[in-house]
Amino acid sequence: MARAEQNSASGLFNVLRWLMLASIPLTVLLYAGSWNRLPERMATHFGASGEPNGWMARQDSLTLCLVLTAIIAIVGALVLSRVKQPDFLSWTGLGLLYFVLGTILWGTASIIGYNTTGRAVDPAPIVVIAVIAIGLSIVLGLLTRRGPEFSRASVFTTETHASPLFAFVMVIPCIVLALIATRTPVPIARVALGAGSFIMLGAAAMAGSGFHYLFSKSGLEIRTLGFRLRSIPAADIRSYTVDRWNALGGYGIRGIGDRRAYVWGNRGVRIQTAEGEVFLGHSEPKRIVRDLDRIVARPSPATNSGQGTQKALN
Repeated sequence: MARAEQNSASGLFNVLRWLMLASIPLTVLLYAGSWNRLPERMATHFGASGEPNGWMARQDSLTLCLVLTAIIAIVGALVLSRVKQPDFLSWTGLGLLYFVLGTILWGTASIIGYNTTGRAVDPAPIVVIAVIAIGLSIVLGLLTRRGPEFSRASVFTTETHASPLFAFVMVIPCIVLALIATRTPVPIARVALGAGSFIMLGAAAMAGSGFHYLFSKSGLEIRTLGFRLRSIPAADIRSYTVDRWNALGGYGIRGIGDRRAYVWGNRGVRIQTAEGEVFLGHSEPKRIVRDLDRIVARPSPATNSGQGTQKALN
């Protein structure tokens, strides 16, 4: 029964994943329905007050909207194709992509409406919804798949993986957004800019403080800024090995479906667990392997070499 429900959820997830591509022909239909009424030079960019402050040719406007929609829909569908068994976070990611595509379609319709009927563009509702959606996505991402909490008394060592460089880089846009927010007269724009500044501040603090890996006989616990991100019981660890991290995968907390990464650099340890894959970034990955060896209590030649083991652990 449980397997049938999982297959049904996976099937629905895949259908909705590919259904995002419908946003591409919908964009074409929006323009096609008003093409002859659109001016050759359209207002396409609006300030926080709803007044136009940017224009472009009609054909260029269509091309821009099509390319933007296609990139988000296609890349989103391909990224979500890695999800084999969708969990709560996967569904949240899918919902966020639908929200982004819906926002683009709303923006397209609003631009067409302004240029054909003079209907004012009011960005306030979508900005408020966007701030709420992003905030909820971050909270849900931090609260899902955390696993059981272990006793701190049994922790035998802690490793830290931080990046002062990333922290410094993210503080700069944080300050810039905050300064712009204080000088923006439109309230809704201040809210959006303030939220962006707050998010960048949190990311900078997380990079500066780093990911803290707590190793105990019960398993591995991953924390940041005092918050427990995830726990992996010792019995769930199947294998682990030193590996490189591809910069194209991004940095911070990454992954969707049964894959997660906690990384601020390009080196670390890839762990296969009963629930999927976890990548732990660290500048000295052999230390992580050594600590994992103590958790699974399996000394071996592979352990001594600092490479871990590719085989299933008994």
